[in-house]
Amino acid sequence: MARISKVPVKRHDGKATLAPRHVIVVRVASFAFRFETVERLRECIKYYEKKTHPSSRIAAKTLAADLGEDWRELRGWDVERWFERLPMYLLEEPKRQKVLKANLLISPFKSRNRPGQVPGTSDASKTQSGLIGS
Repeated sequence: MARISKVPVKRHDGKATLAPRHVIVVRVASFAFRFETVERLRECIKYYEKKTHPSSRIAAKTLAADLGEDWRELRGWDVERWFERLPMYLLEEPKRQKVLKANLLISPFKSRNRPGQVPGTSDASKTQSGLIGS
C-alpha cells in the first residue's frame, strides 16, 4: 500500500519564511519519492508507464549542447539524471506497477491545480520547482 503525504520543507539556515513550502512524498515499495512540482510527478509517471527503457547513454553532441563545451569535466555523478539514481528493483514488473498506481493516485489533483502548483494547496505562492532525491 502506498502512502502519500504533503510534508513542509524547512530552510537549512533556520530563518523563517512567509511562504511555506511543501513537497509531495509518495512511499511505495520500500522507497520514498519526493516531488516539489506536478511536472516532476508527471515525468515519473511517464517514466514508469514504459515497460522497457532506452539506454541511459547520452550522445556527446547532446551533452555539449546542454552543458557546454567543457562537458567532459562535468560528466559523472554531477550530471546524473533523476531516474538514473533510482534503485533497479523498482523496475521489476510488480514494483513498477505499484509505483505507477501510487503516482496515479495523485493524478486527480493534477487537473485542478495550475502548472507547478502542489496538490492540496490553493495559494499561488505555494508553487514549487525541482525534484528532491530520496
